[in-house]
Amino acid sequence: MGGILCCSTLSYAQSPAFPYNPDIDSNSYIELTDLLYFLDLYGQPWSFSSESTLGDMMYFGYYQDEGGQSQMDWLSLPIGDEGQLLTVSSGLPEWKDAATILIETFPCLETLCTDVGNQIPGCTVIEACNYDVDATVNNGTCDFLSCILFGCTDPIACNYDSLADYDNGTCIYPNSPYDCDGICINDTDGDGICNEYEIPGCTDSNACNYASGATDDDGSCDLTSCLGCTDPPACNFDSTATIDDGSCDFITCFGCTDASACNYDSVVLYDDGTCIYISSDECDCAGNVLDECGLCGGSGLQEGTCDCDGNVLDECGVCNGDNACAPCVQVDGYNVGDIGPAGGIVIYDLGYYEYVDFESSSYDCWRYIEVSTEVLSPAIWGCNGSVIYGLTNEIGSGEINTQLILNSGCDDVSPEYPDYAASVASSYNGGGQLDWFLPSPSELILLAGTPNYTDQINGWELGKYWSSNQFLNSTSLGTSIDFSVNANGELIATPGPSNVTNFMFPILPMRRF
Repeated sequence: MGGILCCSTLSYAQSPAFPYNPDIDSNSYIELTDLLYFLDLYGQPWSFSSESTLGDMMYFGYYQDEGGQSQMDWLSLPIGDEGQLLTVSSGLPEWKDAATILIETFPCLETLCTDVGNQIPGCTVIEACNYDVDATVNNGTCDFLSCILFGCTDPIACNYDSLADYDNGTCIYPNSPYDCDGICINDTDGDGICNEYEIPGCTDSNACNYASGATDDDGSCDLTSCLGCTDPPACNFDSTATIDDGSCDFITCFGCTDASACNYDSVVLYDDGTCIYISSDECDCAGNVLDECGLCGGSGLQEGTCDCDGNVLDECGVCNGDNACAPCVQVDGYNVGDIGPAGGIVIYDLGYYEYVDFESSSYDCWRYIEVSTEVLSPAIWGCNGSVIYGLTNEIGSGEINTQLILNSGCDDVSPEYPDYAASVASSYNGGGQLDWFLPSPSELILLAGTPNYTDQINGWELGKYWSSNQFLNSTSLGTSIDFSVNANGELIATPGPSNVTNFMFPILPMRRF
């Protein structure tokens, strides 16, 4: 019994826990005041409290407050790292084991407490998880935590635990507007998107105002305003259209884009190669030709007139003349194709007699041109380096051209070639006539007309023949006429340049009457 009483008394930790110092004073109040002083000095926590803190030593007794009044209360004293208690010895603080303090204070306890008999150690605290009903002495093993279940104790939390005894701050709550399973609390249309997050708009991808981010169709889809032709090469391409409606037109904007063409269309955008132009023998897009007055589509000379000004021939055969002329000997009754007065072939009929006022002209008036039926031997054109003024290509100018060449002094320029083309032609006396000349280019080209009379010319061959004009006023080039036959078997005449001293071409004289 003594051992049990001794140990039971020690469990209250009253006298032994009080720091006793017999060397200074037996007054417990002074010792407690000293102890609290040292606790403050060494920064050790203490407090007057009736509630125990795990790891502290509780003591209930008297103490003297700052006013010198005696007080009685529970005092919570600190326990050291190894379970020591802070005491005051010789006025100095010292940490000591509780058992050492008891033995030093009450020496009798050393033998009394060792005689415990058949004590049963264990946890004797009923509130402990490991309370042992059979234990007779508490061995300090009481566990107050292992039997307590911690968890979330909030019923509205997702992880609420109805078995938890204490809330440990681990509660998890749903993120509005979703529940604990991540499902919308409010989803009127059941599309899995919460009402709070719905985006109204057009959800039809074929609509003009389709909104890719819309989740809730609000009936605003527009299926017409953006329709049109989306093909850039099309005539009706619409740059604002986003949906092709199949209306692209690839016809109406194609045509002729050349402003010089007869069928130019200022509206079309693309040229389709259909442009039509005025042909070389026409003067306008209507197919008209120039009349003899140079008027496109004109009716030509009025009947009875001799020029485009409406003048008539005088008695001398001069258009708008004053009748002051030598008598014009007119020989009528010839037609193209007839044999002329000098035995040549009539190849041209002016239709009326024209007076020519030229001092060296053999005849002052003429109407017809005949070509010799004999080709003369080849000769050079000659007159190299001579500038001869007044030469022309027109029909009727061959006789005057020849006189101009002969008067230019060509025989002085080319003594090594005394027989040049103009000289050879003017020296010809076929049919007893002395008025033969070297034909102009246009007169020589008459031979390529219809009908073809070249088969009646002795010595006729295809090839080049001299005419009576220089080529583009060049002093070294004469105009030659190259006769050939095209793919249709037709005789054609092509004028061109030829060097006046390097080439010898045949001569085909003509005369007018």
